[in-house]
Amino acid sequence: MGRLHPVARTAVWVALALVAGGGGAGGARAQQTGATSVRGVVRSGGEPVPYAVVSLVPGHAQRFTDDSGAFVFTGVAPGTYRLMVRQIGFGPRDTTVTKVASAPLAVAVTLERLAVELAEITVTAPARCTAPGPPDTAGSGDLAAVFDQLRQNAERYALLADSYPFRYRLARTFTDYDQADRVVWTASDTVEYQSNARSRYRPGDVVGWGPGPTRSAARVLKLPSLSDLADSAFQENHCFSYRGTREQDGERLVRFEFRVAEAVRTPDIEGEVELDAGTYRIRHATIRLTRAGRALPGLLSASDALTFTELAPNIVLPSRVRGTLVPAIQSGVRRQVARSTEEQQLIGVHFLRPLPGMPGPGP
Repeated sequence: MGRLHPVARTAVWVALALVAGGGGAGGARAQQTGATSVRGVVRSGGEPVPYAVVSLVPGHAQRFTDDSGAFVFTGVAPGTYRLMVRQIGFGPRDTTVTKVASAPLAVAVTLERLAVELAEITVTAPARCTAPGPPDTAGSGDLAAVFDQLRQNAERYALLADSYPFRYRLARTFTDYDQADRVVWTASDTVEYQSNARSRYRPGDVVGWGPGPTRSAARVLKLPSLSDLADSAFQENHCFSYRGTREQDGERLVRFEFRVAEAVRTPDIEGEVELDAGTYRIRHATIRLTRAGRALPGLLSASDALTFTELAPNIVLPSRVRGTLVPAIQSGVRRQVARSTEEQQLIGVHFLRPLPGMPGPGP
């Protein structure tokens, strides 16, 4: 067996599986007679709520509030609209607004902090995934509210990457270990990707070609992006379940598990996602390749552990990943790779279109 390259890859969380977030300015109504603006501010407890997601339907795409909680929709024709405001860690707020002809409309929206109590559970062996889809939240308003926070993490990431594209640089270190856990090979490099290059999740399409060590071609595991967690194709092929809470470094984390449906017979993805119990921002994720030997002959397992960081208020990006690949040990071979790892660290982000309230891109 030749030297194995790890299949972990932070970039595919961001670059290969994004779903359009519906960014951009308002549509066909902008040219109608009497069209003016709807503007407002989102607050909680008298303080602005930056980077909340605001939608005005029908006819106008969702967008972020700016760093002072303000938003504006231009080209809004007279009529009645539904104004929807979402922010991680807050309860949703929907209201009906009526726009009078030729008169701009100003609104103020107040959000309330989300307060839920999830019962502790005893973690048992995962059940088979025979009925994929979002978790059954019947009779559990608190569980439904927390799963909605996971979905909001996914949807706002899609809006970020599609409407406010950015380039990001990664430092990567590849290492091979022998059966005595000694380093037998290592290499480092840096790579750059752009956020709005995307390829939607498809069942079984999780391993492909990409840049390996020193940018050589290698088979890579296409990790699902955050937006995939809210995508219909991903949900239709995975089961989601609440797995309780745990403590780490003084923080309480809420855990959700996702498993691939039994009907998917090709290699796919399963794992866990953890949210901060106070802010409901995603903090960690673990991804595993199923049916690893079918994906890459001679492979026993491939897994990735990801940590997320806050780029702007309630906007998170994967900042660190550790991927581990374990090949099958061949009998009669004295010196062979027993484990390969790939460490990736986010070292730079450059917005091509700045977030509202942020400075414009450099030259």
